[in-house]
Amino acid sequence: MSDEGVDAVLEEGNTCKAVQLSIVYSGFRPGCVLVVARDVNRGLELSTEVAGKGEPTGGSLVVGVFPPDSWSDTVELVAQAYERTCAGESVVSNSERITLARGQTATTTLRLLATDADQDGYVDVLSGGTDCQDSEPSMYPGATERCNDVDDNCNGQPDAVELSLGQGCTNAQNCAGTFRCGSNGEVVCTIPNAIVATPDLDQDGHGDKNARPVEFCTDIPAGYTTNAADDCDDTRAGVRPGALERCNDLDDNCDGNLNEGFPTPGSACTDAATQCGGQYACDTITGDAVCQLMQPPSSWVLDADIDGYGSGTAIQSCFSPGTGYVTQAGDCNEGNPFTYPGAPELCDLEDNDCDTQPEAAAVCPNGAPAWSEQTVGSGSQVWNSVSTWTAGGVWAVGENNRRAVVSPGSTTFNVTTAGCGNVGTNASNSTAWSSVWSDPANSGRAWFGSLGGRQAWQFPTASGCTEVTLTGVATYGMVGLRDTGSLLIYGASDSSISGEGLAFIWTGVDTVTFNNTSTNPILPVYDVHGVSRDTLFLVGGYDSTPSPRAYRYDPANNLWVNENIQHSVSGVARLVGVWVVNTKLAFAVGDSGSAVRWNGTTWSKLTFPNTHNLTSVVAFGASSAYATCASGHIYRYNGQSWQQIHAVSGARLNDIAGTSPEDLWVVGDGGRILHWPR
Repeated sequence: MSDEGVDAVLEEGNTCKAVQLSIVYSGFRPGCVLVVARDVNRGLELSTEVAGKGEPTGGSLVVGVFPPDSWSDTVELVAQAYERTCAGESVVSNSERITLARGQTATTTLRLLATDADQDGYVDVLSGGTDCQDSEPSMYPGATERCNDVDDNCNGQPDAVELSLGQGCTNAQNCAGTFRCGSNGEVVCTIPNAIVATPDLDQDGHGDKNARPVEFCTDIPAGYTTNAADDCDDTRAGVRPGALERCNDLDDNCDGNLNEGFPTPGSACTDAATQCGGQYACDTITGDAVCQLMQPPSSWVLDADIDGYGSGTAIQSCFSPGTGYVTQAGDCNEGNPFTYPGAPELCDLEDNDCDTQPEAAAVCPNGAPAWSEQTVGSGSQVWNSVSTWTAGGVWAVGENNRRAVVSPGSTTFNVTTAGCGNVGTNASNSTAWSSVWSDPANSGRAWFGSLGGRQAWQFPTASGCTEVTLTGVATYGMVGLRDTGSLLIYGASDSSISGEGLAFIWTGVDTVTFNNTSTNPILPVYDVHGVSRDTLFLVGGYDSTPSPRAYRYDPANNLWVNENIQHSVSGVARLVGVWVVNTKLAFAVGDSGSAVRWNGTTWSKLTFPNTHNLTSVVAFGASSAYATCASGHIYRYNGQSWQQIHAVSGARLNDIAGTSPEDLWVVGDGGRILHWPR
């Protein structure tokens, strides 16, 4: 017989006889099974103990029996089941006699039936076991006896006897009482007229719900309370029923919930102050839910002059607060785009690199900052307008058909009076060119307008110009823009009707288009400038009774809209020059020391030191603007005040232009053309 699947073996000496005994038990699982093999004729025995296995409701065992050769062929097999160990009275037993034959293995099965209905390991007394209540798994021999008038341990003794109920006792406070049953089946020493209290370690007036009540003979000591025992955490005075719930991962009000009324800790949030993403967490000090940032915010400062560096109060945010904000701080002059930390020093008498020192003398030509002044053409020549297209590249136009140009790399003006291509009457030496705009995107190609209404263009290397059209009215100012993809030239013109002005749009290759004076009338205008069609201004007004005008172009409706500067700014006369720096900054100047600044929304007056008639303005930032006047003076605005920086004796100055504070050009009467620096 193979040992595989055999739970126990009975053998003694050599044998040629064998029995495979299967023991099947049902209704219970024995703790121990005693297996006995007995020689019926001689009374000899072999036995072994086998632990029960299987489910609480039944199982089986296999025992191999090998009687000695000296035994007779008739063998009695006995199986006795016990609840725990194979000692004392068995629960149930069964036996069978079997005749053996040499060289063969007999098989037989013994069945053991008993009842353990509550499956507590003890068999019902009615089925031969010791369980006095087989329907209750907590009642069995050896169970803890509880004060409940039930024989929990099946020893037959009533609770009154076994638990000494009714007998005298004293509690921990030496109060005399009687043993009685408690509410949870425990035995307690009940004190008549005792004061029942529960621990209140945190002294918040609520007893510990998890602590056993204590009886006191007289007064209760500190650390106990007779109030409700409903405190879920008796170590924290702030935790009790009715307490204010806080975000602290504690059940403050003992309702079984944490942090109710607050965002779930770990959920996503956005910090309102910095717009940074984070996760909610409890601040155990304040009791509030806070948004813990996943990344630190950046410090943003306003870059008003758009040079990449800002200054002023920093805004902490993970996103830009708006247009014009940068993360590089330290700009020492927020009104000059050529001044910021590390900027190259220019010959402009400014601290460009923010090291608290202006440029060294070697930065300037010839080692000394100064204006250069020359007479170009003749002493009787009048230069009306000037335009730069790059550093070192400048056009000037004026009376007697003269156009003067300096190309980058050159130091000498090339002056020409050569006529233009035929449109109507050829331009002659009597042509007075009154305005010029040079195109930085087309090698300095210049566009001209004259007092006689001529429109022409010329490249710097050409000897003559090409006249395109004849409008019949004077052009006072021009500026070209490419924000539509193609070049459009906007102009300020005179009108054939007294007290009226005109504005035009010109492609440069055909006739100009003027505003509709019926639906969009404007007063006399003298200059135009802008950085885009959305930020484009005309300025002008009456010269008799001070009445300035500023018009802004509305590209959606192709209209010039009155800015009402005549009502919003007092003490300002006719305006004759305008310069737009960016979408939030522009300057305009005019008669009687009139100077105004636009901040992107409104115009405001700037105090000027005298009442000279200003003729033109160029600006690079809020604290870097320059103006000319009819009395031959050049002024600089530093963000706080206008200061005279140069004067030309006996010559009217008509226009100023430049690419930076170290590349300024001024033209005027008497053939005067000035440049900073020398």
